[in-house]
Amino acid sequence: MNDLYKSIFSRNIGLLSESEQDKIRRSAMAIAGVGGVGGLLAERLIRLGVGKIKITDPDSFEESNLNRQFGSSMVNVGKNKAEVVFRHLKDINPQAQIFCSKDGIKTENDASFFVSGCDVIIDEMDFGLFRESILLQRAARQRGMHYLFATAIGFGALVVVFDPQGLTLEEYNNLSPDVDLNDIEKLGVPLERIVPVIPSYASSISVDTIQKMITGEMPGPATSIGVGIASILAANEVLNLILQRREVAKAPQYTYIDLVDRKFIIGTIT
Repeated sequence: MNDLYKSIFSRNIGLLSESEQDKIRRSAMAIAGVGGVGGLLAERLIRLGVGKIKITDPDSFEESNLNRQFGSSMVNVGKNKAEVVFRHLKDINPQAQIFCSKDGIKTENDASFFVSGCDVIIDEMDFGLFRESILLQRAARQRGMHYLFATAIGFGALVVVFDPQGLTLEEYNNLSPDVDLNDIEKLGVPLERIVPVIPSYASSISVDTIQKMITGEMPGPATSIGVGIASILAANEVLNLILQRREVAKAPQYTYIDLVDRKFIIGTIT
């Protein structure tokens, strides 16, 4: 580690050893989607000292993003999210290798190119992009990489980690392994697979409304607390995948936290 890197991340030492910090520095992450959870996650990882991060997002900031998304501000409304987050990350650690794309994940080739050279793949794309998520996890599996997603749920969050030798995203979502990815109707995912725990305070929201949020037909309510927790949960799982300090809770297991309901659950999708 050079002197600038040591200076930036000196306050990590004590909770992390110098050899662990160096392992983090040599790690490479790919984050698809840098909106609510993804942008904050990229910031968490860069502040942990991750040396290489790939980000992609075709969307631009809107005023409705200002309540929770890293990089969003009045001056950045209308600007591409990946480009804005890229600049913030470089300002934090100018020595880090940050690769930025506005293309998103549309094809198998996109997914394959995006995951190349990385250790862990994080999916923070919008709800409803199940086809794109399957392409991304397939590309990760082919290269023996862990894939995970984290989702903000009210004042809490859910994270699921997929081992490259374990459950596929199709199996987790109760889809056929040979499902036609171009047939949107066949990519419907059961509610309990995406939101296995519904907060008590969300009881007034109808199941139909929640299902429309999941499929991307309508935006759902979200706060800076929920996306903050989701980003921290994801960053913590990534850190453990790098350092292997404890056993990983792998799909079909999930980790769920809610601050209002005061719940911490390691559950299993059945």
